[in-house]
Amino acid sequence: MKPVDSLSGFAEHLSAQGLTRRFGGFAALDAASLSIRKGEFVCLLGPSGCGKTTLLRLIAGLDLPDAGSINLAGRDITRESPAKRDYGIVFQSYALFPNLSVADNIAYGLKPRRDKAGHARRVRELLDIVGLPGAEAKYPSQLSGGQQQRVALARALATSPGLLLLDEPLSALDARVRDRLREELKGLQQRLGVTTLMVTHDQEEALALADRVVVMNAGRIEQIGTPAEIYRQPASRFVAEFVGEANWLPAERRGAREAVVGGCRLSLERDLPESEALTLFLRPEDIIVKPRWEPGPNTVLAHVQDASFGGAMTRLRLLPEGMPGVTLRAEVCPSMLNRQPLLPGEVVPVELPAARLRAYPREAAC
Repeated sequence: MKPVDSLSGFAEHLSAQGLTRRFGGFAALDAASLSIRKGEFVCLLGPSGCGKTTLLRLIAGLDLPDAGSINLAGRDITRESPAKRDYGIVFQSYALFPNLSVADNIAYGLKPRRDKAGHARRVRELLDIVGLPGAEAKYPSQLSGGQQQRVALARALATSPGLLLLDEPLSALDARVRDRLREELKGLQQRLGVTTLMVTHDQEEALALADRVVVMNAGRIEQIGTPAEIYRQPASRFVAEFVGEANWLPAERRGAREAVVGGCRLSLERDLPESEALTLFLRPEDIIVKPRWEPGPNTVLAHVQDASFGGAMTRLRLLPEGMPGVTLRAEVCPSMLNRQPLLPGEVVPVELPAARLRAYPREAAC
């Protein structure tokens, strides 16, 4: 399947075409192609072993492809050494030199080495940018994990690279620090305008940071799109399952835009696949729990099996009548119901909006 790319045709800064990397009989990367425009923030997203880190290493020159090509700013760098590729890189483990001060870590790649005054100015400028002014004389062991990651980022930006590569840069941090640095990283990238490619397995991180997300699976690119496109218009069941929560309903095709789940007919706004056996997809937050019964398309009665208060949203498990074996997970805003909180055992009208339902062939769901 050819991956869906929402931004084809733009002027590319980085282009990877048909990249393949095999280790014996195992294809870590299988003919992957990707284009990134100047100043764009792109996230490679997928589970462990999907090929995202392999793709990053090939772009960085830390490994070489068995097939395919890589171009950066119009120059073929497929076989160039890492030193001849215009990028800065930040690793999950920070990779700071423990015996060097913060200033010396940041200035490590700056040339000419005799320009100490110029290096000192650049270090001060970068420490201000990453929010660590005055930390020049400290050593990595004197810094927290979040501070070390800021120093690693400053070092990667020291030479003003045309490309910034980030390999799971926030995954080693605790949740609170990670959330704060995520916001700062996005703001910094936007201010500097540096083209950025980041590897992550965290869907929330990818959706929050990226201009576009590249979802990978088993060495291949499944879909490329904006965060909203990836979330709202998943090109495959894998993408739909990996990014966000979902309801899956076994269905039978009854027309171009109509399917049957148990004894209930459901309409969709888009044409169904030709397969007779289907699986319908619906996000929990798209289910509408109505305050009173009003007959209408895609509306059924459902028994509240469980209700869990989650602050801004209440999470429900619903057993729809006429759909044996189906349990729906819904997320609703309590204020939208204009009523008291739902309780287990209640029967409520539920709408499964035609505009939000998507269908996949059943065989693709196995």
